[in-house]
Amino acid sequence: MAEALLELNGVVAGYGETHIIRNISLSVSKGERLAIIGRNGVGKTTTLATIMGQTRQHAGRINLRGEPLDRLRTHERTRLGIGIVPQTRDIFPSLSVEENLIAGLRNGSSLDEAYDLFPRLKERRHNGGRQLSGGEQQMLSIARALLGRPEIILLDEPLEGLAPVICEMLMDVFKKLAARGHTMVLVEQHVGLALKFADRVVVLDQGKIVFEGLSADLVGNASRLDQYIGLSAAN
Repeated sequence: MAEALLELNGVVAGYGETHIIRNISLSVSKGERLAIIGRNGVGKTTTLATIMGQTRQHAGRINLRGEPLDRLRTHERTRLGIGIVPQTRDIFPSLSVEENLIAGLRNGSSLDEAYDLFPRLKERRHNGGRQLSGGEQQMLSIARALLGRPEIILLDEPLEGLAPVICEMLMDVFKKLAARGHTMVLVEQHVGLALKFADRVVVLDQGKIVFEGLSADLVGNASRLDQYIGLSAAN
């Protein structure tokens, strides 16, 4: 069995006194592609935010390489090797593309790494964040996170609101990153794409894991997908 890079054991977390995720236990192995899927509002984004230390953790343990993260702040977790592409993208709109990327440079990374992955960003490098399309903003958010050279990268609904051609391009980028050995956790409403990308899948419902297994076990299984997330979300 592959060594676990990231582990959540009995994690209960939320905002203030409200519990959003309850007794979440899962592990992600080095080099693995894990998808987290489920209906809206079941705790997918909260799970990623909790891994990053952005929620109130009421119980359980989170370990990276066997070392506890629970008392560490977000920036400390980032330095240890966890990167996140948030659903809100969080680029700096008043800065240029290049200035946004410079802000993400860590551990000897270079701007060429971002431009090789997304040539469009090189073309737009002098444009401000406000001048970018939604797809370009997402490319920038992904590239900036990768310049931190994370050991594991969390992707929170990276395809939301984007045109199909941009979604296809980003999925190709994710496959390329996975082929390079990146460990990736993908939260996505485009369930079909997520299942094709991931080795393994976790399904959340009402803040709890209701299914965990190989993605292949859900691909094409209409009755199970309908049970867990509704067929409309599986298209």
